[in-house]
Amino acid sequence: MKNRRALILLFSANAISGFAQGVSMLAIPWYFARQDLSSQFNLIFALVTFANVFWGLYAGTLVDRFPRKSLFLATNFMEGLILIVVAIFGWQNGGLSTGPVVVVFATTVFGYRMHYPNLYAFAQEITPPASYTKVTSYIEIVGQATNVLAGAFAVALLEGINYQGNWWFLGEVSFLIKPWEIYEIFTLDASTYFVSVILIAFIKYIPDKKFKADKGKLLSRLKTGFRFLIKNKIILLFGFFSHSIFVVMLVSLFAVMPMYITNYLQAGGQVFGTMEVLYGLGALAAGIFISRLAKNITKTKAIIMLMMLTTVILATCTVVRSIPFYFLVGLTIGFTNAGTRVLRVSYLFNHIPNEVIGRVNSIFSLLNIIMRGIFVMIFSVYFFSESTNIVYAYGIMALLTLVSGLVLWKNYTKITTHQ
Repeated sequence: MKNRRALILLFSANAISGFAQGVSMLAIPWYFARQDLSSQFNLIFALVTFANVFWGLYAGTLVDRFPRKSLFLATNFMEGLILIVVAIFGWQNGGLSTGPVVVVFATTVFGYRMHYPNLYAFAQEITPPASYTKVTSYIEIVGQATNVLAGAFAVALLEGINYQGNWWFLGEVSFLIKPWEIYEIFTLDASTYFVSVILIAFIKYIPDKKFKADKGKLLSRLKTGFRFLIKNKIILLFGFFSHSIFVVMLVSLFAVMPMYITNYLQAGGQVFGTMEVLYGLGALAAGIFISRLAKNITKTKAIIMLMMLTTVILATCTVVRSIPFYFLVGLTIGFTNAGTRVLRVSYLFNHIPNEVIGRVNSIFSLLNIIMRGIFVMIFSVYFFSESTNIVYAYGIMALLTLVSGLVLWKNYTKITTHQ
């Protein structure tokens, strides 16, 4: 591809900042869980999620208004600046209260709302249609390989490592990694944002399709995205329901998993960090193999099959009390979520013009945020933090993926005629 170097720099910047983001976003819910404040965190997560409803829509208009490279530079710099200020505050005071930790969490979540619509819009802008599936697979491979490393690193940083052993070729081996304070993790995160700024600054590219910036008023720009989806209802239906595994994964990661591990499995941070590694490994496998596995069937049928597999594995969580099985759950959902995302984004690239894709993706993100917020609020109810009641959360999420798969199956013919 003519923009191969630009994509490599883009993927590299995304991986470097994404690595430290992954560690931070694992450390924050675990920070609350260790203080027995998971219910409080779930409420904070829900409030931040609903605040993103308005920001996400506005972010989509910015993606279609300004050059995508410029937005990457601006957002990475601002996020890095906020995190380094919080980290410095932590170094000066020898620790952080919940307030600054929430600021970092909110900053990262708000950053996601700009980052991913911008990433996909930029990738579509510089990629020929014949390479859409390949490029979306690469995005997933790079992103999830980063998550694997972040999860493994998080295990070491959150709990520390004290290892002693005898390796036949080295003899006695021992090493100690002390647990990092959360402000130390934020320092690492901030530094990677600034590295990303440098890499993005070097990106040079020839657009595959001319970017037509919409310079109209904000309300007019918002209406354009909604009009497109109203006119193309089948794309709206597909885009909404094909996002359900992503809803499940995020709700599980931030709202359900900490309580499931501590209350139901009665395990610690090693299981939490390992789950993130397994999510990433499953997603990495999907990025590599999903286009081959789905080669002889339609994208929609492949997505429906992945949803049914997710439904079964989530439902089983309600009755099986086993750490090894829970690791299998992480691996499976990592695969099904990433596989669905590759197929979904490829479909949307083929059916949404580049000049409106930022706004359309922001609308899908809005709907996704509302769904996540509702589920997080439900799981914030004290009932789910009592004893082993958190298992019911997985039953509810299984019902969501089941209904979504059935809706896509019912509209299968209409969706596939667009492919």
